[in-house]
Amino acid sequence: MKTTKCSSLALIALAMTAPAHASDIVISGAIEVEAGFSSDFQDLKTSDISLATVELGIDSQINDRVSGHLVLLHEEDDTPLEVDEGTISIDMTNGWSLTAGQMYIPFGDYESHMISDPLTLALGEARESAVLVGYETNGFYASAYVFNGDTREASTPAAEDSIEHSGLSFGYVIETDDYSLDLGLDYISNIGDSDGITEGLASPSTLVDFVSGTALHAIYNRDALSVIFEYVASDEFDVADLAFNAQGATVSAFNIEASYGFDRGTAAIGYQTTEEAFALGLPETRILFSISHEIFENTTLSYEHAMDEDYSDTDGGSGGDGSTSTIQLSVSF
Repeated sequence: MKTTKCSSLALIALAMTAPAHASDIVISGAIEVEAGFSSDFQDLKTSDISLATVELGIDSQINDRVSGHLVLLHEEDDTPLEVDEGTISIDMTNGWSLTAGQMYIPFGDYESHMISDPLTLALGEARESAVLVGYETNGFYASAYVFNGDTREASTPAAEDSIEHSGLSFGYVIETDDYSLDLGLDYISNIGDSDGITEGLASPSTLVDFVSGTALHAIYNRDALSVIFEYVASDEFDVADLAFNAQGATVSAFNIEASYGFDRGTAAIGYQTTEEAFALGLPETRILFSISHEIFENTTLSYEHAMDEDYSDTDGGSGGDGSTSTIQLSVSF
């Protein structure tokens, strides 16, 4: 159930009056206003101005071992004001930690310098109420988690609502005086519970069988240059759940992006693709570039242009092209 505006504001008041010392509470946030101009695959042109994002984060170090994390989020025409994240983390020493609450589980990385989210995020991102055990040491990081989720197998009675989803995440960060490289591999037992896929299923609450997913990422940074590679893929869905060309879909998404930072700004270019994801409303290919500049302290003006190509008519699409231009004014604090 989504949190109402009144209850969200009450949570802010509760966090501000919590017994943690004021010096242990960090409040941060962002506001993003966007103007978008688009032409779809049928050459229908639209434009709009929106309050794309209002985000408020509150982090508190409760004591030497325990911290709390709260994020409230509003996205116009998409997300009413709600609790986006709310977690309690316990440092169990020797690199081990325990985190419980509503979180974006570590399946996929989705880093980007673009205004729009990458297609890999549209395919794999999942926000769940979960319990996660993490471990970090000497550049190596790993986590394992379990959650209930929004989907169940059709053979499972609706009354048997239980914790039956899980995942693993592994990564290693190499840091030298010249560059850094982050490599990661993630696994989830049911990618059908990701936010983007659940909305495209024939029956959003049930699957004939759970479908596992895998995500890979590599992020390279050297001076002002950054290169991002990411790949997210599923095993094959049952045709009754998610179909492509009258067969069970095996969906995937790929993103490669390069950016270069200059004085108070960043320029980036990216190429993204999907496979067998027509039923999810995603394009087959996307080419995009963006440029951003900090016009005042903590105030950034950005521009992005994205060119999409639909799936061919033999794959159920139109074979057409579309484009979107976005201007964003954002502040952070």
